[in-house]
Amino acid sequence: MLSDRKKIGYLEGVVSITLNAVFFVLKYFYGVLFNSIALIADSIHTLSDSLTSMVVILGFWITYKPIDKEHPFGHGRAEYIATIIIGAMLVMVGIDFIQRSYTKLISREPFVFSWALVAVLGASAIAKEALALWAFKLGKKYRASSITADAWHHRSDAIASALLAIAITFGSNLWWLDSVLGFVVSTLIIYTGIEIMYEKTFELLGRAPTLEEIEKIKKIAYNVSPLVQDLHHIHIHEYGGHTEVTLHIRLPPETPVSTAHKIASDIEKIIKDALKWEATVHIEPYIPAQDTISTK
Repeated sequence: MLSDRKKIGYLEGVVSITLNAVFFVLKYFYGVLFNSIALIADSIHTLSDSLTSMVVILGFWITYKPIDKEHPFGHGRAEYIATIIIGAMLVMVGIDFIQRSYTKLISREPFVFSWALVAVLGASAIAKEALALWAFKLGKKYRASSITADAWHHRSDAIASALLAIAITFGSNLWWLDSVLGFVVSTLIIYTGIEIMYEKTFELLGRAPTLEEIEKIKKIAYNVSPLVQDLHHIHIHEYGGHTEVTLHIRLPPETPVSTAHKIASDIEKIIKDALKWEATVHIEPYIPAQDTISTK
């Protein structure tokens, strides 16, 4: 499973880089030819997709480096860092093209309409949305946040290209349209980047288990043995494709050590089999008067 996940990360990155390189050349060429700042901005947005896909590949390479003394849980969080870098790159691209769009707007510089512009943008929108759908599917299947972030990058490019194609088709006589569209595309890029960074920063800092996760763990623990009287102090630590979970269970004080050890080991094994998480179970004596501790 892990080797497949690594291969999928590399595959998505290579396919993305290849396709984006082709559309970058086409968009940039026609953007310069017809003096369209919006299309040039869109071409750079497409190029940034290639750069972020390189980050995806680098992130997966670091993620699957062997466990070492300094990183006993592996390098999986490198994938989160790669995702944050992708988001930051998007924000920088967006800010740059807001500035370019403003400069063109105040200079009242027109663009030259051509059906070639529409054709290139339409083809790009279709191809990038197909790439986004594929990347979303892979990201969900393999729980790969960097691939999902790359998918959002593909989709933002597809939306931007589609909007440009429609607007250029119906607004060829509006001199200010290209600059305004540049603002719209740039804002979309910035929003996507900030959203990606916020989500992955939140996960990198650590998060509390969800109610659904707590219920799954409780169900497993209580089904292992009727001696389990309480379960609390659940912590989930994520490292890319690897997840560690720690929890405390309470057993009657008279429970033999060997029995308690078996119960804890069985819980750990079932959690690993059912949820693919590495679990560590801490055992405490059950004292009814203290049975008010939080399950979190």
